[in-house]
Amino acid sequence: MEEFDLQSLLSSSEKMLIHLLQSYAQTNDIAIFVLGNDDHLQAGIFGELSKGTRLAQMNQMTDLSKLSVNKYKYNLEYADAPLRIASINQRVGKICVAKDIEHSSGLDHLQVMQQLQKQAAYLKYLVENVSKLIIKDRGIDNFVIRYSLDVNDAIDELKDSEGEALQQIKVMSTSNSSIISAIEYIDSNLDKRLTLDQVSSKVYLSDYYFSKLFKRETGLSFSVYLNARKIQKAMILLKESDKSINDISANLGFTRLSYFSQTFKKYTGYAPTKYRTEGNK
Repeated sequence: MEEFDLQSLLSSSEKMLIHLLQSYAQTNDIAIFVLGNDDHLQAGIFGELSKGTRLAQMNQMTDLSKLSVNKYKYNLEYADAPLRIASINQRVGKICVAKDIEHSSGLDHLQVMQQLQKQAAYLKYLVENVSKLIIKDRGIDNFVIRYSLDVNDAIDELKDSEGEALQQIKVMSTSNSSIISAIEYIDSNLDKRLTLDQVSSKVYLSDYYFSKLFKRETGLSFSVYLNARKIQKAMILLKESDKSINDISANLGFTRLSYFSQTFKKYTGYAPTKYRTEGNK
């Protein structure tokens, strides 16, 4: 199990990336910051921040997961771009740019947003290419944290209640862009036999980090969520179609009808045949 150490990368080579970001922020009169995949601040906010502004206050925060949806509440404009490490083909976080916008200033929000989007795209290119040089010079092993399998994590996986999962996914919400993309991919491919490795690679995260992030953001392990969505769709098909149970099982990526029936009963309390005739009346 391993995870990329973004903080070490930012601080390496005499803080080259930090100095570059600080200089760009001051020159362009914006704030720049880097968030990890968990939306936590990695090395402070770069740029000259006026005391009392929202951006200055945010410099004291670590979790900025709600920033993109609350930008108008904070009187600022904001843009970001994902950061990927080519040598391991993983997303490691995102580069973010922001600017305070006072209601009385008369600044055009759309124009500011478009400019910030261009700056975020440029900084993504800058950081990824400088990172490539740093990693080539120092070696990827200097920026990878390796973990042994945590027994407590394995136990946590067993604590998920399949019986409550169907209710939980109805009210589940997350603002993490990687998890949103993963959920969209899962929901579009319920007919396939998806694995943790496949889905984590689609959002450019290590399987270890993706597993922990998914559980933190959704409250469910990847496998429980995946099966809950498959069973949720099976419930609809059983009630609203005349497809056979065997066809429904196959169409949802189950290789054996017996396993589908066992899983369905775990999540709903009914066998598929009984649910079709008696359930949800």
